[in-house]
Amino acid sequence: MEKWMKQWFLVLLAALFLAACGTTVTETESEQAESPVDTAAQEKAVMIASAKTHVYTIYTDFEQGSGFLFNDQGDILTNAHVVKDATFISLVNSDGQEFAGKVIGISVEKDLALVRVEDLAGKEPLEQEQGPVEAGTPVIAIGSPENEANTATEGEITQTGVDFSEVFVYEDLYEMNALIKRGSSGGPLIDATTGKVLGVNSVMLEDNPEIGYAIPLYTKMELLEGWAANPQPFPEEQLVEPSVRDAYFDEALLSSFVEAYYDLLPYSMNDPELNYYSSYLVPESDAVGAVDSVIEEYSEVGRVFDSVVPEITSVEIAGDAAYVEAGAVFHYHEADGETGTFDHRRRYTIIIDEYGDYQIEDVEVQ
Repeated sequence: MEKWMKQWFLVLLAALFLAACGTTVTETESEQAESPVDTAAQEKAVMIASAKTHVYTIYTDFEQGSGFLFNDQGDILTNAHVVKDATFISLVNSDGQEFAGKVIGISVEKDLALVRVEDLAGKEPLEQEQGPVEAGTPVIAIGSPENEANTATEGEITQTGVDFSEVFVYEDLYEMNALIKRGSSGGPLIDATTGKVLGVNSVMLEDNPEIGYAIPLYTKMELLEGWAANPQPFPEEQLVEPSVRDAYFDEALLSSFVEAYYDLLPYSMNDPELNYYSSYLVPESDAVGAVDSVIEEYSEVGRVFDSVVPEITSVEIAGDAAYVEAGAVFHYHEADGETGTFDHRRRYTIIIDEYGDYQIEDVEVQ
């Protein structure tokens, strides 16, 4: 699993870099001309970085799929075809931590299922859209296509209200051109403007693989909330507890985590009000103040930071904490064209929080 986790982080870093470079500011629009950065690209990048902590790769004895946190009871929403007939269900988060899950509700007809993970109870889900959206809405599909964990693809909704039946009965689907593949099933379709979850990525037709379909979440809320309130236990012979590792640190995953954190810093230095990095920090810890002060120190009106390539110099794992020494040279240019750099080197204390996510607890100057 470590191999595909490394691959996912490379995909995420590439996506964030492309987002930062994707759009130029035009001189014809005065509002854009006043802003030195592309805020739309920034928002899209942080949506992906934030959403990935709520998306899980699902493994059973028959299938590999995707799922995402539906509520604060630890329930993961996925497709029925991902977990149907499974005797065990194992879930892996974006930091490589493994969890055991049990189906508490399933509709083979509607192709939906809820998998309860007791260890995730209390974690807040992504915000969900409670009504329909129109064709043309920009979207981001996140999942684990072909075991490439938490891959994000972009597109738009091309049609609404699509119905068809194969093994399952699909009604009022969103059709989109955000690419999904085998293994994407169960992942969230996210509104690229609001960041809200619109639906469950569910279908790709073999004769037209460029088009995918998602089940709109708002149409199934009553069914899903009913399962969450009244869990439906599976027969005993289907409740095999998967063998999963306890929370653990891994050098490669720790390095990738810190690299992804560094990748978000230029966005916040370009606009200090957008603290994109906060999801990587333990709330109310010493790390929050330390990073906030760096953002304040480096940021200036009219100063624009470029994307950054961090360097991990050492990783030390010691019991319940890990220590990562890393640095990067931040390149920037001023409004008058003058350029400069900051050599930013820090030692990060990292813990695993109660939900299995890596979090930075402290930051020390090196």
